[in-house]
Amino acid sequence: MARGPIDWFREKLNPAQPQIHTRQPYASPQTNVDFRAAYDQIEVIHRAVDMIVSACVEVPFEITNGGPAKKINKLLNERPNPFEDRIKLFRRAYFDLLIDGNAFFYYDGANIYVLPANDVQIITDPKTFIRGYLFLVTSNYSSFAGQRDPKKNSSIEFTADEIIHIKMDNDESIFRGKSPINSLDNIINIYNALLKFQKQFFKNNAVPGVVLTTDSVLNTKVKDRLLQSWRSSYATMFEGARNPAILDGGLKIDKFSEVNFQSLDFEASVERLEQDMAKALGVPYVLMKSGNNANIAANQVLFYEHTILPIVAMFASAFTQFFNSSLIRPDKSVITALQPDLRTQSQYYVSLVNSGIISADEARVKLGFQALGTDETSGIRVPQNITGSATNPSVGGRPPNEDTNTIPEDASGTN
Repeated sequence: MARGPIDWFREKLNPAQPQIHTRQPYASPQTNVDFRAAYDQIEVIHRAVDMIVSACVEVPFEITNGGPAKKINKLLNERPNPFEDRIKLFRRAYFDLLIDGNAFFYYDGANIYVLPANDVQIITDPKTFIRGYLFLVTSNYSSFAGQRDPKKNSSIEFTADEIIHIKMDNDESIFRGKSPINSLDNIINIYNALLKFQKQFFKNNAVPGVVLTTDSVLNTKVKDRLLQSWRSSYATMFEGARNPAILDGGLKIDKFSEVNFQSLDFEASVERLEQDMAKALGVPYVLMKSGNNANIAANQVLFYEHTILPIVAMFASAFTQFFNSSLIRPDKSVITALQPDLRTQSQYYVSLVNSGIISADEARVKLGFQALGTDETSGIRVPQNITGSATNPSVGGRPPNEDTNTIPEDASGTN
């Protein structure tokens, strides 16, 4: 008996999905307060995230292989909805992906909108992987410790075919992604500890500026009057200066530490940690430094090939899966960093035209010029025999006055 499509679909379901669903029936958003704080307070993380977001939104999507390509192109490359332009909408989506590890788009059949990723809960399904999504209108991390219960929160439910979900890698869940800033937790703690220690050292005046010594034993009142008199006599010295210390009873001060102000600057350590943060986010540190760098072009290529294009490709793959009609890919042709220089491009297209592979008009369009549309430029050039150029390079083809029926003599004089 022939099997119908429904029977085939049921037989092809993942047999392990019921167990996966049991482990995580609700893929709840995790608190990203620390990640947002890192973005707000640490300059290198803020700059790295902004660089990635800005570079990603510059890459449009290429739609091919039929389907409603014109409609999809309008949604992804021109006007996603009546209220937001493309740059504004996709900046929010890429930012959510980096801070929360997830990005969610709502498609109403005509327009797409971004849902704040940290307010979206995924409802898993024992058969079809995802049953739906919940947008949690109210959130209270202090009550639910990062795991929000939809029964205790007002929420809006979406079906699985209304949401486009893009996620980063996560070793703990196959449903939700994890922010790449999560891997910087230890580095951020060390970075903050260095800056905090440096700040507290100067704030607390850890080293006295002046030490007053006496062999007599002074009571508290005498010490206070002495310090007050010292401040009054040397008022200009104490504007932001450290307090003097008083050692009585014959006590002497001795140096017990080799720490100096220069070693407390931590400049090299802080810069090394900033480099590690930038590398972990996929941004070459040389792109954040000013000045001329001989290898900046190579680092730009590295930045796009290993950071930007993989992120944009995740969005393109999710859109392809969701619309299930056209092939959607990142359009690399607009990325200046990945294009060869103009001299190399011109030589490349000249060789293609002279070899008869493409027309001159096609080459003009590739180089950014308008096609002429003449018979000479729109047709394919057929390579000609240029044997005669060895005799006279200024004249192509067969040398003039040469008899095609004669056979040249060889070196011995025979025909």
